[in-house]
Amino acid sequence: MSDDLDVEPHQLEAAIARLSAEFLVSRDDGGAFLAAPVTVEVADGLFDARTVIEIGVIYGFASRFTSDDLAELDRLAQELATIVSEAMPDLGRFLEASHDYHSYLVRTAHSAPLTAAYLKLGISRLWRSSIAELDWWNLFDVRHHSDLTAALRAGDIARAKELVYEHQEQVKALVREVIARGDGVL
Repeated sequence: MSDDLDVEPHQLEAAIARLSAEFLVSRDDGGAFLAAPVTVEVADGLFDARTVIEIGVIYGFASRFTSDDLAELDRLAQELATIVSEAMPDLGRFLEASHDYHSYLVRTAHSAPLTAAYLKLGISRLWRSSIAELDWWNLFDVRHHSDLTAALRAGDIARAKELVYEHQEQVKALVREVIARGDGVL
């Protein structure tokens, strides 16, 4: 298998061990590795982690956001709004823009470990695999992003935190609905 992937056997073993330790893969009865199913609990954990990271950034670093930071968040929020208003919205572009918005918000803390923790969540992959067949553009309230940026610009930390929590509940409800359609797993 390592030859097929063009990696050293020890690198593959280390990667599988790490994925197993993080409960991202499991073995079937025949010993083959399988991607671990995404349950409501797993999805909730991902969105809870993102929320904690974003709230921490807002609480600890919002006063340091520059006008350039806010302009970039505005641009990304507008890009999301544009994508969902198109006649044939592109899921890949939407997920990339959403990821870019959230990761940029986290990167404003200028903390490599915090950014790495956020990126490790892989929320875009969760959405890509679960909503591609749905009219997903009607399911997301993308106003959250522009409202959040406006609250940050106004220095209204309480409102910004409230918006992050509202967004958390919206996406958790949506992913729960999608998981329920998939008999409890993705």
